[in-house]
Amino acid sequence: MKQGRTEERWNIAPGVVEFPSGCRIRGRSWRKRVEEPADLCIMLTTSVGSRLGRAGITSSATETIVIDWPDFRLPRRTSQAHEILKEAYERAKSERVEIVCGGGVGRTGTALAIIGVLDGMAPQEAIDYVKSHYNKLSVETPAQRAFVRDMGAERN
Repeated sequence: MKQGRTEERWNIAPGVVEFPSGCRIRGRSWRKRVEEPADLCIMLTTSVGSRLGRAGITSSATETIVIDWPDFRLPRRTSQAHEILKEAYERAKSERVEIVCGGGVGRTGTALAIIGVLDGMAPQEAIDYVKSHYNKLSVETPAQRAFVRDMGAERN
């Protein structure tokens, strides 16, 4: 067992989305302080590498994976983002996984909707689910909605 691993799922709380399968993932803004650290943090930002700490972006997670994803846009490497989100989904079955971005809404909501597709939902159903169970403003742009729909097409 790796050090720091909780072997628990998230409790139901604000920001924690429980998908139909029972998988739970926490979404949030990295600006919001949290009491419980994650085992895995998927950080959606354009501040990569050593610039993260200088930009005031930190994670208390045991492990952090960064996806280069500009605000209001799509990941710069969509296939890499899909693979990382698939890994996050699988690991969320036994670890505390969180997805974070600056505001905790658009990019985070889009990533959570993709997790919903991985959980078996149709793309629009996943978008609607995240809007009703996480944040009604999630998946903010037409491009983000298309990204979730494209993920659904790849799944088939």
